[in-house]
Amino acid sequence: MKSIVRSFILLVWLLASNSQLSLGQSDTLRINVNSYAEVYYLSTEQGQKSPIFYNHTTTQKPSLNLGILELSASKKKWAFQSGFMMGTYSQKNLAAEPEFWRHVYQLNVQYELNASSQLQVGIFPSHIGLESAKNLENDLFSRSYLAENSPYYESGISWNYTPKSPFSMRILALSGWQQIAKFNPALGTQFGYSSPTGLKINSSQFLGNQGKGTRVFFNQFVQIPISATWSGTIGWDIGWEAGMPWHGGLMYVTWRPASSLRVSSRLEYYSDPHGIIMSNAFHDVTRSLSLDYSINKKIMLRSEAKHSNKFGSEILFGVLLNTTLASKMHVLK
Repeated sequence: MKSIVRSFILLVWLLASNSQLSLGQSDTLRINVNSYAEVYYLSTEQGQKSPIFYNHTTTQKPSLNLGILELSASKKKWAFQSGFMMGTYSQKNLAAEPEFWRHVYQLNVQYELNASSQLQVGIFPSHIGLESAKNLENDLFSRSYLAENSPYYESGISWNYTPKSPFSMRILALSGWQQIAKFNPALGTQFGYSSPTGLKINSSQFLGNQGKGTRVFFNQFVQIPISATWSGTIGWDIGWEAGMPWHGGLMYVTWRPASSLRVSSRLEYYSDPHGIIMSNAFHDVTRSLSLDYSINKKIMLRSEAKHSNKFGSEILFGVLLNTTLASKMHVLK
């Protein structure tokens, strides 16, 4: 794997260093190289993190949760996205994948069919849920049960419909519930609404069979702008497999007293009475309080105190780094 990573870094360097910057040209190859790193320190009341979690799983010492080196390129109607990753997140969440795929964050090609629709093929972030594998994109530092127990990534084909209206839609043919190497044919859909005032409504669905019966899953969330500094979010999941249900819900409030400061609190519950997603019957309620400070656009300091009825209390600290290493446009003659 180290040789693969070194080869990818060499390719990124060659593309970035050989690109010639040229503005105002329509027929150009645009290349972007980005790096992302999330370092954390976790202290828990139990002294260790339960194996049901995939993020921030190492305790009592600084660790890398997720480090990504990304390369993207686009020309006219074509776009390419790739990213190789390492860290405790990839070790835990992709443990069932072959060695090579455990280090692939995304690897896909997109073609613009027309001004309002695109076709995407490959490995890409999941269409389900409001939380990303990249913690920089989430309001709270720790992940919710809804995020940890639904796909972070997917592989397959996605048709994306993004008209100029506030509505959007996706239809997906997938290789399964967060799978790359194995193939269990599945379908996914997503419907979204984003208003000019900041209101966002999202509904995502999944239909497939992971070997235990037909799985039907629904995820919904609503993000509500309350004022210039306050916002609220409500989200819930419900699913069935072989007729047996599981469900969860959350709500959180975010306060931004300054552009560099953010405070968020979350209340959530998760219930899997038949052990469909969990290995055994499961129920928990958690409360979280998160404080973030952005030093600049590239560096964010994060912290969170969390209490779980099942696992007790924990305190999480972290530093997030997000950097554009190169952004070039090469004129094609």
